[in-house]
Amino acid sequence: MAVKKVILLVIDGMDAVNFTMSDTPVMSGIHGRTAVGVAHTEIIGAGAALTPIAHAMMGTGSPDVVAARPGLENTGKCYNYFGEVVETVGDVARTAGLATAAVGKNEAAVVLGGTERLAFCRLEKEGINASDDALLVQEILKILGAMEEGILVATYGGVDLAGHRKAVSDLIRAVEKADQMVGVILKEIDLSETMLIIAADHGTNPITGRHNTSPTPLCLISGEICGRVNLGVVHNLEIAATITGALGLRPPVRAVGRDLGNLAQKVACGETIEQDYQSELNRQLADFYRRQPRRHELVPGPRRSQ
Repeated sequence: MAVKKVILLVIDGMDAVNFTMSDTPVMSGIHGRTAVGVAHTEIIGAGAALTPIAHAMMGTGSPDVVAARPGLENTGKCYNYFGEVVETVGDVARTAGLATAAVGKNEAAVVLGGTERLAFCRLEKEGINASDDALLVQEILKILGAMEEGILVATYGGVDLAGHRKAVSDLIRAVEKADQMVGVILKEIDLSETMLIIAADHGTNPITGRHNTSPTPLCLISGEICGRVNLGVVHNLEIAATITGALGLRPPVRAVGRDLGNLAQKVACGETIEQDYQSELNRQLADFYRRQPRRHELVPGPRRSQ
């Protein structure tokens, strides 16, 4: 699967419960070109001064990675505990000459390795209201029109905001607005050259008003997916490999997981996927940790400034 552009639309706070409470025909695949999975997610620290972001979408691979939320003083670069910059999916794309863009909540830039080298940046720190669904769609389409090849990450904050306010009905409406956003985007893009990935960084419970580790939906929409494909259990860790696989790029050096676009095509063609998901992910993680130096062998590198 090779496309020119990938859109990663992160619906902040949308777990599987919030998703199924709402009417979401577009994200659920009514148009017949969607693969849907249920994703593991473990990001409880989202919103902290130092956010544990390795279990999200950028391909940094392990939980020793942190990033300060982008703002006036921080760029959102990803560092390990020694202060060394860690490669993200955005870095891979830029090395290959592709553009990267972030829209909506400031955290969108973290997925791409920070704000310093973005070709397009329309975030909260520039005055964007990340809960304004109509504005976000406008900005997304404007940037896509100016971008020949690359990755656009957009984070919609309406679901998370309603959840923190403990407003159940508002949360349901926010999820439905997200579905309408996807519908508008699909009308304007060419699915033969653009893949749309819809994911969530974590769930937000509108009863408690807090984040949770509930499974989150993950949807792939592409011209090469025929029908509504069931991906089963997936992981947000696999988003980076899916993005680079769609663009024909190598994955980040620390990335783990499968190319879900390739998996979706196999399932759509009737191929039986024999491997057990949990065993395969555990194998990849074990291989990753086996390549890391032992604790007594670690030597701190010079801390890099942001």
